[in-house]
Amino acid sequence: MSIYFDTGILVKSYVLEADSHEAIALIESAGDALIHSHIHAIEIPNAIRLKRFRGELTKAQETAALRIYKGDLDAGRLARPDYDLAEVFNQAERLSSKHSAEIGSRSLDWLHIGAALEIGCTIFASLDERQRKAAALAGLSLIPSRTKGIRNS
Repeated sequence: MSIYFDTGILVKSYVLEADSHEAIALIESAGDALIHSHIHAIEIPNAIRLKRFRGELTKAQETAALRIYKGDLDAGRLARPDYDLAEVFNQAERLSSKHSAEIGSRSLDWLHIGAALEIGCTIFASLDERQRKAAALAGLSLIPSRTKGIRNS
């Protein structure tokens, strides 16, 4: 498991969005079980629920997306590797203190990057420009390699 997928990409595999096809292709290229950090565990279902709050999903679509997500957890498609959660926060704080004032990264960006580093990932997958910049500063390789059309979330 050397690829860490950010929440945005994983959510696009549960809820149809304009760039879901690209996110799904990246996920499928990873092959084996995908990393499911403690951060993903709250962010993925919350992101799906927020989509319903914003009127982007119906209750039925929200329920279906959460059911598929839980199915991936139950089937082991999403797996939690062993890592030191306190060290994730320590790494996130170190990176934040070094870079946030210059690039404007959010705490959740740094927590995901800290988790990726603590787990031993070398590749970070994101479609979010700010998070990609932060991951690159932390020494992670990025996928997709192109940046055209990538947005800030």
